[in-house]
Amino acid sequence: MFPLPILQEIPFHLISNTNVKVDVLRLDTVHPVISGNKWFKLKYYLQDAIEKSLPTIATFGGAFSNHIVATAFAAKETGLHSIGIIRGEKPVKLSHTLQNAISYGMELHFVSRSEYQKKEILKESFRNVFWIEEGGFGLLGAKGIGDMFIDIDFHKYSHIIVAVGTGTTMAGIIKKTLPYQKVWGISVMKNNTSLLPQVESLLSIGESKKDFELLHDFHFGGYAKKTPALIHFMNETFAYVNLPLDFVYTAKAFYALNSLSNDNIISAGSSVLFIHTGGLQGNLSLPSGTLIYE
Repeated sequence: MFPLPILQEIPFHLISNTNVKVDVLRLDTVHPVISGNKWFKLKYYLQDAIEKSLPTIATFGGAFSNHIVATAFAAKETGLHSIGIIRGEKPVKLSHTLQNAISYGMELHFVSRSEYQKKEILKESFRNVFWIEEGGFGLLGAKGIGDMFIDIDFHKYSHIIVAVGTGTTMAGIIKKTLPYQKVWGISVMKNNTSLLPQVESLLSIGESKKDFELLHDFHFGGYAKKTPALIHFMNETFAYVNLPLDFVYTAKAFYALNSLSNDNIISAGSSVLFIHTGGLQGNLSLPSGTLIYE
């Protein structure tokens, strides 16, 4: 449905003190709306909904969820109706994300944060609906992630680094790795202790023994939080290597890559694949002029 992502080689010596070879899988270039890993996580769910003759898909997310807007657009493109269950009371002014979701035909339902935690109860209010879990979490989502690597030499890399929200993308990557490859998942949430079991729930027993690790020290205050240092790093990275990042996910993961290299945890001479999971629309919530790129 969409073109495969491109690889961008990064002259990493420009932003790091070590000689690490870095390629960025630019999932943000796949589509202007269904950005990054979202299409790959959604594709098999949409196929399943159509095969089951369910005309409506429904899912969950917050006011700035990349998953919400991607689901809205993907549903429209495949002739399905979409419903979004949005965490929190309806604001006076909707975010760019929710405005776009509405423009793509998504029906929004706002629920309190306490209600939002009771997802199975919320589902009972809707009939003839195909449900996709928040962020595309699940085995079909992880299966789709594997399709990101169809056109690249994935197994030439010693390390793969990716930002982690629900863990679906990380699980899909782990499924594809060989014994000599290590996957680093950078949690963008603070103290998300449930993340490891979420990832492991999508892996077979053999897959769960592969070399992967979650890091929890690069959240910059928590989900969708930022600091002046992170914004400075984003602008510096774009100025040096022409790589746009978003402050919610990819900037934190790329910052982690830089730190792991400088601390020699990823040793000089290693070959790293950094997964750019898209999500650049999240930067629209920043004040104009914060970033040197749009």
